[in-house]
Amino acid sequence: MTSRHFIAASIAGVFAFVNTSCHLLDATPAANSGFNPSTAPTKTRAEFVQQAWVDKDYRGKSVKDQFSSVYIAPVNTSHMAAQSWWQQQTGARKAELASDTKALAGRMRNEFQQAVANYPGQNLPLASGPGKGVLVVELALVELVPSNAYWNAGATAAGFVVPGAGLLSAAGAGSIAIEGRLRDGSNSKIFATFKDRRKDKVAPVNIGSYTWYHGAEGNIGDWAAEFAELINTPPGHVVKRPSPVTLMPW
Repeated sequence: MTSRHFIAASIAGVFAFVNTSCHLLDATPAANSGFNPSTAPTKTRAEFVQQAWVDKDYRGKSVKDQFSSVYIAPVNTSHMAAQSWWQQQTGARKAELASDTKALAGRMRNEFQQAVANYPGQNLPLASGPGKGVLVVELALVELVPSNAYWNAGATAAGFVVPGAGLLSAAGAGSIAIEGRLRDGSNSKIFATFKDRRKDKVAPVNIGSYTWYHGAEGNIGDWAAEFAELINTPPGHVVKRPSPVTLMPW
């Protein structure tokens, strides 16, 4: 097989895997924490999440026409201990997971705040708390499964090697799931809810920088950017789900 044919075959293998993974991910619901009200999913422009619901009185309207600022509440982590991964751990590991969860929750709130504050153009500013004209964003971290931090040459057999891009692998992939709801700060009415679950992206592995929650951190950044885009764009603008694969430039 020539180098060109090997590269083509490798890329085809990667994207065949990605298409299958994406299909499975879309069919897998996020953990049901009870954080969301019992509302049937509706078709919204927030296509970056698996499930979403918007009250009929708020559908098709610009967020900026209804709210003048945004408050990101502290992230709820109270449902994390119920997940099966957590329950299977020892007491010491559960304590470590609690610490990890608290740190990731703080990171999530900070990234959402930064994405909203730094969105280009006439963006909605941050508010210090709920109130009249304030969009209140409540998030819950409901699943956090760490990646395998101890990569070695053996992982190659479970992954893909693309010349010029290095190791691409889904072995030891973690996952993260969130639920959220939006309130009108003037009356505390919940007018939208959403949930999403994502696995670590298939990507070139940098052994030196890979951590237990490397994939979760990347997904949190994506969610934050997508949410900032959603609230700062017109009603006809659809925010798409990102690709589950990341490739290095050739």
